Amino acid sequence: MNKHPIGFKQRIKNHENLYGLFCSIGSPVNIEQMALAGYDFIIIDLEHTLFSNTLLETMILAAKSYYVDILVRVPLQAIHLVNPLLDAGVTGIIFPRIENETQARQAVQACHYAPLGSRGLNSTRLNRYGLDDLTTFVKKAQDDTVVILMIETMLGIQHLDEILQIDGIDVILEGAADLSQSMGLPWQTTHPEVKQQVDKIYQKCLQSESSFCAIPRQISDIEYWKNQSVHMFVLGDDRSIVRKAHQHYLESYKRA
Repeated sequence: MNKHPIGFKQRIKNHENLYGLFCSIGSPVNIEQMALAGYDFIIIDLEHTLFSNTLLETMILAAKSYYVDILVRVPLQAIHLVNPLLDAGVTGIIFPRIENETQARQAVQACHYAPLGSRGLNSTRLNRYGLDDLTTFVKKAQDDTVVILMIETMLGIQHLDEILQIDGIDVILEGAADLSQSMGLPWQTTHPEVKQQVDKIYQKCLQSESSFCAIPRQISDIEYWKNQSVHMFVLGDDRSIVRKAHQHYLESYKRA
């Protein structure tokens, strides 16, 4: 696979159709499989997994060898991981369950160098351990680093206008599953009231400089969002896809 001529952040701004997947199976081979399948980005999930730091770095290196963009979902409680993850070469960070302006500002500051943030300076893999001009690198890092916030609760929606006023938020990712729970409708992601609230997130993004990313759960969902001119999609979790593939494979032999 060849490196894409345009950076991922610019591809988002260009409204290119981008397809990604949550990665919850800790294996560099798994990363290779998803890259070869053709996903534009892979989200390593640290919210619902127990990956070690050594395994994480191996997975990141596997992604870089295939030129696929890697994002990592990091809860605010583990924000100390943001700096080493970005230093290791990930494209950006996804912060789940953002509910207010303070949390959003904290997320942006962790991902960016001054003046936009307070990320610590160091010579890292990204600047070839100081071989590149470090002053130029700081500017490039600001241009390339992607910050994505997940809005997954009614409280997050209530404060979304203030959140979107903060400079440095590239994408808002909807989280209908946890949102449904906060509405007293756990896992009812297709409930009309839940879909209405997800649509509200999208509408607020239209009035801001942040892009909207959808999580379609069936083909009709992605058709709906494409008709709304949405271009960025997370197509589920690798564990469910692997389980379904195994079931289909096994049943095909049982039916023979």
